[in-house]
Amino acid sequence: MDSKFNIRQLKGHLSMINAWIRSKHINPRVLFIITGIASTVWFLSRVIPKPSRAYYPCVRAAAPVMSGFIIYLLSVGGISIALRKTFRSLHSARLLSTSVWLIITAIMLGISLTSDLSVSTASVLPATGPEDGPNMPFGKGNGIKPGLVIWSWNPAATNENCKNIIDNGDWYFNPINADQKVISEMVSASVKKLGGKSDLKKSWN
Repeated sequence: MDSKFNIRQLKGHLSMINAWIRSKHINPRVLFIITGIASTVWFLSRVIPKPSRAYYPCVRAAAPVMSGFIIYLLSVGGISIALRKTFRSLHSARLLSTSVWLIITAIMLGISLTSDLSVSTASVLPATGPEDGPNMPFGKGNGIKPGLVIWSWNPAATNENCKNIIDNGDWYFNPINADQKVISEMVSASVKKLGGKSDLKKSWN
């Protein structure tokens, strides 16, 4: 069975958006430019202030659209410049220069036609702890034990092989990608640490 993404199989709100775009006969090139600009602005506005946001699903979804748009601009811009230089060199009867610019034009055209955008997202390294490091409190402590924060970490709680991509619907929030038993044990251990009792019920009380 072919697991490739098919836009015609969209359902719900996405299907309605797709139908609206088709009914309005919007030029695909215009739509590509609009989504490319929007994705680029969204990616940069989210990642530049806080680079760790590059791991967020919404940002990772915008990354291939942004990279495809940038590749398109670079290739089209490169082809335009190379062709202009080629015609100028040809008009001046400079054969060597003309040949060089023709080769550059062919390379840029090849990049434009063969770029594989399906693998344009960068690989994400697994996290090994809180991104701001341990023992860096700020503000005024509140709660049953002011200033005490319980942190629980167990990589087995989630599926490290989750792809989180649209091709196979392997989203991070699918129940199959979380081990509820491990998560329950983490919550139980955290409540016991906070309450200071070995019994869960007594610690909760």
